[in-house]
Amino acid sequence: MAWIEKRKRGDGGVSARVMWRLGGARDGAKQVETFSVGTDAQNLARADGFRKMVDAAGQRWPEGWVKGEGFVRPPGETDPLKAPPRFVDIGEEYVRQIVDLTPGTRKRYLGHLGVLEKTRIRGALIFTKPVTAITEADLKEWLIDWDRSLKTKANYHGLIHGVFAYAVKLGYLSANTAIGTAPRMSRVKQSRPELRFLTELELKRAVELAGGYADLLVVAVGTGMRFGELGALWASDVDLERGTIRVNKAWKRNGEDDSTDVPGWLAKLLKPKHTMRDHHLGVPKTTKSRRTITISPALVAVLRERLKDKAADDFVFVSNAGYPLHNGDFSTHVWRRLMKALEAEGIGRFRFHDLRHTHVAWLVAGGAPLPHIQARLGHESITTTIDTYGHLLSAGDELISGIIDTALSGQTVRPKAGV
Repeated sequence: MAWIEKRKRGDGGVSARVMWRLGGARDGAKQVETFSVGTDAQNLARADGFRKMVDAAGQRWPEGWVKGEGFVRPPGETDPLKAPPRFVDIGEEYVRQIVDLTPGTRKRYLGHLGVLEKTRIRGALIFTKPVTAITEADLKEWLIDWDRSLKTKANYHGLIHGVFAYAVKLGYLSANTAIGTAPRMSRVKQSRPELRFLTELELKRAVELAGGYADLLVVAVGTGMRFGELGALWASDVDLERGTIRVNKAWKRNGEDDSTDVPGWLAKLLKPKHTMRDHHLGVPKTTKSRRTITISPALVAVLRERLKDKAADDFVFVSNAGYPLHNGDFSTHVWRRLMKALEAEGIGRFRFHDLRHTHVAWLVAGGAPLPHIQARLGHESITTTIDTYGHLLSAGDELISGIIDTALSGQTVRPKAGV
């Protein structure tokens, strides 16, 4: 007969171990299965149920039971007693079980599923079907007919691929239906709009018309920082003597029920003045986004004036009303008005993020190496920097032209001194 032993865990909880001799013989190999992931009562109840199954199986492992995992169906074999879930339902389960997601990203993915649930393609609500009923042809029809940009389709497809992979893992499918249907990345990149780079005169006029937000534009184009990073900047993050800015915070969107993901070191420093509607202060976009940026003497002068009378944990940039910079409010009440004023003078519209692009264009034109630009922008990979800004490099073309001319003139091609 199988028996149960209780064990005290390091966290104070109780785990239950079911033990027996294989086949019930005195010399049978000792077998053990442990239940420790639930509450004390759940662990004991599950252990008791498993003990009874072992006894019923003649002191052997119950058929279909995998040690440490429970009953596991072979890939492709579904539970005949349970109807397969709808795609959007298993999609929600998938999103909620992903460990490494910020609350804002989880909320965004759930929103994507909500959009897919209501998307009708050729008269059918594809993603309300059971996950087992959606075909490769369905996905291709969705990609062809859905009235969205190719980049948006690619983003949604990444989520769809993950949902199908999760369905395979759970045994509902034998293969991932989304494999081989994704838009080619080369086409996605080609579909992106051209980057907007401001001329010196365009920037000068934008700063003149920005009023109380002129310094924000100047620092944005002078550092390449993102809007969420600039809005999260505290006075203590600016070192005027060394001429540096430390980027270690950024505004992040809240998740469901206003859930947040504030790191412990930052939570200890936050005060009521550091709150903003639907947002919270968190870490920057990627690991390399936490960086130190060198600033020019001109920016030091701008920030020195701006930091007068500010406490160390005061925001460097706030709205005209003194509140943290909310992206939506800024776009509606400040940026749109500025763009209309510039259009009236014949200057084309641009996004706030184009100030970051303009910053890079200046650096490239001045000969700054791409690895230095990558570090300054906080790009996780040099590939991102090259893919986005590599076309701005002209020095290589000039060098190549000189080499070809040298060879065609009958001279010997040799490396330049110091190269």
